[in-house]
Amino acid sequence: MLTTLWHHAMLTVATSAGLGPLPPAATAAPDPCALVTVAEVEATISRVKGTPKADREGAASWCDYQFVNGTDAFEVWVLPADGIERGRKKSKKPIAIKGLGDDAFLDRGMDGLDYANLFIKKGDTTIQLSLKESP
Repeated sequence: MLTTLWHHAMLTVATSAGLGPLPPAATAAPDPCALVTVAEVEATISRVKGTPKADREGAASWCDYQFVNGTDAFEVWVLPADGIERGRKKSKKPIAIKGLGDDAFLDRGMDGLDYANLFIKKGDTTIQLSLKESP
């Protein structure tokens, strides 16, 4: 049941973010905070505290959402295309997801953390949605 709930939450956010039809490979990488609205995150996860914070390191950028309840956590990452393969190598039990981008998979517990991670590759971009598993 928990796995089904995580699949639903992650896929709802991915679908509402328009990750099925990501921009063509020739366009610039999308802004991670523009992929999902606060209203979509609140409808799917919980009430957001403040404005999501964006950051960047090298070719990776991310948007961090903090929540009023202090227990939920959600991040949207924009990575180069090879980000999905790096994620797959770290994955313990990747679950293939059909119908999102060119390639997609879901993993739970990567790096020993209590997060569900959905990786979606489309063209030259990989999007990673990371949702903390909480009661």
